[in-house]
Amino acid sequence: MTGTIRLGNGLRVLLEPLPGTHVVAVCLHVGTGFRNEPVAGAAHLLEHVLVQGASSSRPLTEAVLAMGGTMNARTAADYTQYTSVLPADGFEVGLRIERDRLADPDLSASHVAAQKDVVLAEIRRNILQRPHGGLVLFDLPDLLHDTWENRHNGYGDPEALNGLDPETLRGFYDRSYAPENIHLALAGDFDPDRALGLVERMLGGLPARPAWRHDRAEETPVTGPRHRYRGDRVAPAGRTVCGFRSPSPSLDPSGHLATVLLSEVLETLGDRCGCHAPDSRPRGELRARVSRTGNPFDIAHGALFAVDFPHPVDASPDEAEQCVRHLLGGIADGRVPVAEPLAAIRRQTALHLHAELDSVTSRASWLAVGAAVHDDPHHLESVPDALRVVPDQEVARWAGHYAGLPGARITSLPVSAVPSSSGAAR
Repeated sequence: MTGTIRLGNGLRVLLEPLPGTHVVAVCLHVGTGFRNEPVAGAAHLLEHVLVQGASSSRPLTEAVLAMGGTMNARTAADYTQYTSVLPADGFEVGLRIERDRLADPDLSASHVAAQKDVVLAEIRRNILQRPHGGLVLFDLPDLLHDTWENRHNGYGDPEALNGLDPETLRGFYDRSYAPENIHLALAGDFDPDRALGLVERMLGGLPARPAWRHDRAEETPVTGPRHRYRGDRVAPAGRTVCGFRSPSPSLDPSGHLATVLLSEVLETLGDRCGCHAPDSRPRGELRARVSRTGNPFDIAHGALFAVDFPHPVDASPDEAEQCVRHLLGGIADGRVPVAEPLAAIRRQTALHLHAELDSVTSRASWLAVGAAVHDDPHHLESVPDALRVVPDQEVARWAGHYAGLPGARITSLPVSAVPSSSGAAR
């Protein structure tokens, strides 16, 4: 029973009974993430503000922990999710928390200010104090893309966050957390008729209101190389990322999946390139991803293909990039054989995705992502078969495409090593 049930107020419900699991996962999926927020970091901040539900539900969150349950939240490019896992006989508590989150949020100035401090501490810890922090997640999209929705820092820009007042956040909440923009997914040990009755009783009475509507901006083509240096105050060595616009998962699923497979091939090749002897290679092992967050299966548009690698501070970024393009060209023309790695990658990816769905938390989360992002609650379950039917020749064709495609390149160096002529902050 995993079809989408629409309540009268527009909220959509997904139920997946898993008898015998003895637990229930509750996932509230909000169709607004950092890509469609009005102020940089607003979606992430709102997640922190709402993660414990409403002020009236804080005793309920304590009850979840007391009964051995767990709670978590995350903000992605196109959505925000709140998940809880509870014993099967206590999942009603999880529904009450979600009702309060949607009906009675604590958006007081004091609470918002406290959560701003938490987010700013996260930015310092995870971005500013980490070597090359945010290089692929934020700096590359800023250079590769031209539209604000795809290029801005969604984790949180300190200046923008400090200027975000509770009234603006309240307006964002009212539009983004409207029932029309919500999917609620339940996975676990429950009776579906009773569960649906509880959902209708607790959430069906929430008033309908206009939901957030955001027209997707179209990117202009990248017609030439885009290069930039970045000074890093904590990095001991250099790191460079090369990025390319990649196919839309919704408009060109075959091209998207071929790029996903190509990214895995590059990682298996490590630091091999075919154009340098092992002791003279200008870079270390490759790391590749499709999508800025690293998850290629939870987005429907605006993907990117990123390849990054470490190198000495005196290495030539031009030479290192040419090394990557040479490798892509070798995959395209057959000089670098990929049939065996691709067969292993398809097997390993299938095992990984099946293991991902072993958890009731992940099942609830992916039900919501599938329904909201791909219009298919079982989208993730279909990915292994979809990867199997992408021909090796298609992967090679896309390697050749990227080998000659204009893109973006950012080289992150210790501040003292940044060329004075680069214009980067020192």
